[in-house]
Amino acid sequence: MVKFVTDVFEKEEANVVVVGVDCPASLREESQMTEIFDIDDKANLLEGVRIYDDEKNVKMAAAGKKVAEVLKHNKLPLTLAKLHTVTLHTMKAMTDNVKLVVFDAHPDLKDEYEGSRYSHACWLRRWVELDPGNRKRVMLLGIRSTDEDEFAFMEESKIQYFTAKKILDDLESVKKRLRGFVSGSPVYVSLDMDFFDPSIAPAVKYPEPGGILYRDFLSLIEAIRGAKLAGADCVEIRPIKGNRVTESLAVMSLFKILGGLKF
Repeated sequence: MVKFVTDVFEKEEANVVVVGVDCPASLREESQMTEIFDIDDKANLLEGVRIYDDEKNVKMAAAGKKVAEVLKHNKLPLTLAKLHTVTLHTMKAMTDNVKLVVFDAHPDLKDEYEGSRYSHACWLRRWVELDPGNRKRVMLLGIRSTDEDEFAFMEESKIQYFTAKKILDDLESVKKRLRGFVSGSPVYVSLDMDFFDPSIAPAVKYPEPGGILYRDFLSLIEAIRGAKLAGADCVEIRPIKGNRVTESLAVMSLFKILGGLKF
């Protein structure tokens, strides 16, 4: 197994600890080949970011406990997982003042999917149901595939969301709302790779046309620059043999998230 990004820092000196939950090996491997210097900003993207990865993968059921341990030592958890269900477990470990920003093509608010109420398509509904206040603590960005029941639940619950079309048509307005949403609160960022258009992120299980390109994603991240980062995850990569475009995009996106927010 290969570490994510680097093997320079020991656990004691790190301020970011990677939590692998069935993480694709290709994501860790690609991180080793991605430059951390931004030529446009003429800066190290990970300046001040000290990442530790024990190279292990824990089971989904143990994800919340692992994240809680990371937080107990005043370090930031970076969870790399196959399924978006992991965010339900990681958010349970967060304090109740943490805002949740989700980049995703799907709202994941189904009551049941393929016979399970805890699938990757249901995790956000389960989290919202844990506490009435949770529906006010989440913002969904990039939504473009849902069903009538999910949409009705989202509307009735008054969950804030912006479709991919809204972002593409009125980016500045979305950025303003996003900036206001995270103002004064720590934020957890969850990045489902099908948020991006499949033309630049093909290695996902449920690709949806009409997604967001990297440049607009960076603009959204810029809108929350300076907010305190409580944790982050990257999920739903399905590796394609001989094609690591999606992994490369994921790694650079995580660099931008880690480098752009305060710890």
